[in-house]
Amino acid sequence: MTNTQTKQIEGLRQRYAEMIVEGMDMDNLITFAVDSIVENLKGYEIDDIKEEIIDIYGAETWFYLNP
Repeated sequence: MTNTQTKQIEGLRQRYAEMIVEGMDMDNLITFAVDSIVENLKGYEIDDIKEEIIDIYGAETWFYLNP
């Protein structure tokens, strides 16, 4: 695949993704976002999740989410 073809397909992917999102209502958008995040977290071990939560939101949030 040439550089031009690569840029074309990347642009097509971007525009198509934007079209899909624009067609969603807020409930569907939230569901999609949560499902996507959960899917991305499937490879995480508990220590990975803990570290990320503490780094971003603080230890209090970790203890709130994981009593």
